[in-house]
Amino acid sequence: MLLNDLLKTTEDVFLIESSYEGIEMNLKSMGYLDKLRSLPEGSIEATVTIKDKKGSNLGIAYKNRHPDGDFWFVIPYPCAPPMRRQTEAMVTSISASGAIASAKSRKVDGETFSRAVRQYMSTSLAEGAFCDCTKEKEPLSFARNDRRGTRIRKLIQKTAGEHGKDPENLNALEICCGNGMSTMPLRRTFKTVLSVDNDRCAVCNGLYHGILVPEDTAVVDAMELSRFGLGKFDAVVGFMLGAIYEFNKPMWRKIMEESVKMLNDDGFLLLTVSKEDEMDFISKTFASMGIEGEVVDNRQKDSIYDSWAFVAVR
Repeated sequence: MLLNDLLKTTEDVFLIESSYEGIEMNLKSMGYLDKLRSLPEGSIEATVTIKDKKGSNLGIAYKNRHPDGDFWFVIPYPCAPPMRRQTEAMVTSISASGAIASAKSRKVDGETFSRAVRQYMSTSLAEGAFCDCTKEKEPLSFARNDRRGTRIRKLIQKTAGEHGKDPENLNALEICCGNGMSTMPLRRTFKTVLSVDNDRCAVCNGLYHGILVPEDTAVVDAMELSRFGLGKFDAVVGFMLGAIYEFNKPMWRKIMEESVKMLNDDGFLLLTVSKEDEMDFISKTFASMGIEGEVVDNRQKDSIYDSWAFVAVR
């Protein structure tokens, strides 16, 4: 696992929190830290403060003694300043208590740390560590459609090229990835792809079949993309967004607003749906946000997928 590599240990490494929402709320981690504050001097064998290359703190790891084998807990710091300050204050108080026998720090690449956290979260999800679900996995055919994949690649290359973009040079964020059916062609088209969705079961199926890559996948609500420190991207794409009805249009507007926040200046945007009225809502919503894009009639006689596409450059 990448977390083991970053800590340079062969001992087991765990995250305390089981979701990105959990990392931001940090309730389990704060409970753990509160217990550490009351330990006698020298009780904590070792800690490693994880920093990025510029010296900013990314998180901290504590070594825990156990008869069946010592292990590490890693606490990534939340992105929200109030919770981050509270967590760091707790960590500082533990250090001042004298409970730590050995304290080190290690500088790592920030993106590598993010990938390590995603890999842990994704692998744990696929292994059933985060739920008691007894549903059988969907067949691979539900997550793989090579004909559609070819069409997606052609659509990206055509629309990106018309806007002066080479997808091979773009780092992309894929929203509403589901089980990853559209992710495979994206990974062959863009430089990098981070795929997100809030449907844990769909993501779990994609991970189980190897369609989704653990370190490049996150269970995140697209209505809160900017909350989780994912960074900015050269492209935001989403294929066959979920059904748009009158009652859920506020949700979809929020997703579109968040998608724009994730784009670099001059970033490329490509979203597809199956129905013309859904595309009409998307194009009008972006227009109300000051983003004028192009609606592409991408209908195929033998497919309902990706019938309408919205293309824009921020």
